[in-house]
Amino acid sequence: MLTAFFNTNENVKAAELSFAQVGDVHYSLYDESINKYLFFLSLSVKKNMPDFVIFLGDNVDKSVEEDVIGFMRAIHSIRTPYYVVLGNNDAHRMRGLEKSEYLDIVSTFNRNQPENKPYYYFKPNGDFICVVLDDTSNFAPSKHGEIPEEQLLWLENLLKKYPRKYFLIFHHCPVMPPREDYAISMLNPEKYKELLKKYKNILLVSTGHYHQESVLTDENGIKHISAPAFKNIPHSYQLIKIKYDENSFKSPENIEIVIDNIKV
Repeated sequence: MLTAFFNTNENVKAAELSFAQVGDVHYSLYDESINKYLFFLSLSVKKNMPDFVIFLGDNVDKSVEEDVIGFMRAIHSIRTPYYVVLGNNDAHRMRGLEKSEYLDIVSTFNRNQPENKPYYYFKPNGDFICVVLDDTSNFAPSKHGEIPEEQLLWLENLLKKYPRKYFLIFHHCPVMPPREDYAISMLNPEKYKELLKKYKNILLVSTGHYHQESVLTDENGIKHISAPAFKNIPHSYQLIKIKYDENSFKSPENIEIVIDNIKV
C-alpha cells in the first residue's frame, strides 16, 4: 500500500497534487441563487487550498454573451488558478456564441486561460501535465461529444514529448459514462480509447455532462471520474488529491487518488 511505502523507504519523498473540479454549473442570469452558491464555492476553495480549479463544461445554461460574462464575474473571486472546459451548452455557431467569442470573454477575465484555445495544456507543477480537450460541436448544438482526429494527434504528441510526466485529462463528455444513454453519449470513441490504452502515465480522465457522480477504472488502470452537476442540490464539487512519489516515476497503480464530494 502507498502509505506503507512512504513510511518505510527513507529515499521516497511523498508529494501531493490536489485540485477541485466543478461540473455543469449551467449559469443563468435568471437563476438568482447561482451567484450565491458560486460565492460559497470560492470560500470553500479558499479553505481547502487545491492547486487549481477546473470547470468541466456547460458552465452556462445558454450560449449568450451576458450569461458567459455573468459566470466569469461570479467566479472571479476565486484566487486559486482556474481553468474552463467547453461544454455542449457553452458555444455553438448556429444558436449562440462562436467558440472564439466565448473564449475571448473567458480569457479577458482569467489570465490563466490560453486565449482562443478550445484545447490546451498546463503544468500545475513539475510532475504533471493537465490536458483540456474540446469534444463539442463547432456548428449546431449537439448533446453528443466527439474528439476530432487533430486533437488525438496533438494529445499523442504531448504524451510522446513528456513520457515521464503524469497526465490528467479533462473534457466534457465521458468516454466511460456513469450510465448508458445514447442521446448524450460520446460518438466514435474507439480511436480515443485506443490512444488511452497505449500510454501508462495517464492517471485519470475527468468529465461532467451526465450530472451524475461516478468513478470507473478501465483495463489500463485509468480512473474515469464523472462529476455531479454543481447546479443541482446539494451544490457540490469534487476535491481530488493525488499522492505520489516525487523522486521516481511510478505506474498508476502505485499512486493514491482520493476523491471527496464537497458541499458548498
